[in-house]
Amino acid sequence: METADTPFEQIKLGRKHIKSFASGIAHMFACSAQHYAWLAYQHRLPTVAIDLLVLRIEPAEFDIERNRILAGMCQRVLFRNAGQLAPTDAVASAVLFAHFGLDDYSDDGRSASIGRSVFTVILTDDRGKEWRVDHAEERTLIQS
Repeated sequence: METADTPFEQIKLGRKHIKSFASGIAHMFACSAQHYAWLAYQHRLPTVAIDLLVLRIEPAEFDIERNRILAGMCQRVLFRNAGQLAPTDAVASAVLFAHFGLDDYSDDGRSASIGRSVFTVILTDDRGKEWRVDHAEERTLIQS
């Protein structure tokens, strides 16, 4: 029989950790959002929504293989983290929103960027409580 001191025993997390899951996902997405930002600028579509449970990306202009890779990475982190929750706790919905500051475009000849972008992750637990995190970047590089 294993004791709590056994290093191989996985300690289950409580639902209060769900907000930290959301924070990590928002930060991770923001660090790699250049292609999303470029598409947002090209199509003049400032907002993208990603359902992380079913990996649905909207609007359709963003639902391309390259973007599904980053969304899939975020989904895997969510699933890994949610798998650490106590058996009575669960994430029932998970949505990531990216809002890009398209009106503040800058290009210095070496790199292009847009203004303040906000990355929001809303995780809802099985009891209906929302855990929301906003991660803002003052400038976001765009891939051209």
